[in-house]
Amino acid sequence: MRIMKNLIALFVLTVVMGCTEESPSISAQNSNLCRSILIDSSEPYNHEYDLKLSVEDAGNGSYNLVSIIDFHNGAFTASPLSNNDMKGLFKIALKENEKVTMDDSFEEIPRSVEEVDRFGNLVNWVSQRTTYKRTFRINSEKDFKVSGIVGFTIEPTCTFEEIPFDVFYENGELRVQQYPKLDKTTCNPRVLKVSMYDSPLIDHEIAKNHPYDVDFVVDKSANGEFSLVTSMKLFGGSFYVSPHTKSDFAGRFRIEVAPNTILSIGAHFLETPHSQTVIDPHQFVHGPVNWVTEDTQYIHSLYLKTEDDFEIGGKLIFVIEPKCTLEEVPVMFKYKNGVLTVEKWKC
Repeated sequence: MRIMKNLIALFVLTVVMGCTEESPSISAQNSNLCRSILIDSSEPYNHEYDLKLSVEDAGNGSYNLVSIIDFHNGAFTASPLSNNDMKGLFKIALKENEKVTMDDSFEEIPRSVEEVDRFGNLVNWVSQRTTYKRTFRINSEKDFKVSGIVGFTIEPTCTFEEIPFDVFYENGELRVQQYPKLDKTTCNPRVLKVSMYDSPLIDHEIAKNHPYDVDFVVDKSANGEFSLVTSMKLFGGSFYVSPHTKSDFAGRFRIEVAPNTILSIGAHFLETPHSQTVIDPHQFVHGPVNWVTEDTQYIHSLYLKTEDDFEIGGKLIFVIEPKCTLEEVPVMFKYKNGVLTVEKWKC
């Protein structure tokens, strides 16, 4: 219970810090001072780090959430092993949940060393490629998704970074999906000055007669896992509601497979590029929505429970705007001699 309470408090702290008007700084210095003292101003600092998340099996029913951070252009941050109460220490946190229990401790490779910085603070600075591991255990045998945040202050630009991620458990397999770092629009969605329905970019003739093209293909990974890749191309300023939209839109983009016991499609997906939440002032919306306005790709996991040949139907469903028509694109999944394919199907 104490571990879970600490975990909840850690997540709340990172979210609150990320949504403040001014980014917190480890050393409480303003960004201009930090840059003038600690970095050559002629060096670019728009690419300060790369961060990659993964999951590894730690044995005995435990797993490690692994974060590798690599620094560029003289950037650095403060280790979670720092023995002080500085804001912006490197943290990995999960939202409150009953599916996963995470340990409090961090493993840091290579281990940082405490030092006195130029401002007289005792801190473990991290400036080289470093791996962090946090051990967790799964408390559920059912499929689930748990969201989390990697948060830290990057110096010397003194900006607070937040990288969201999801941990998925599906059909007994565990994976992590990392997303682009958050910005202020994530905390406060941007309000559109002009509704998407009134956009000057709309060519109503094209949007009516040829608003989109869609293609489907099945990919097979090196370890034998199948994925459905759906590619959407938009024309004439057309748009639709992303499946990431949290509001209750009936025409959200979705893919279904006909009821069966041998082929299923994962509930979770990857949308590239990831749509952003905005506030659309249109009278039929008047609230938050994730509009998809550019060519976009979706990846869904496919799960097979047979080695026998089969043909199973499915369909893509969504409302295309501003035409405002419900689109249903039928597809046929075919499995023959160990090869899974998909093709658009004529009614």
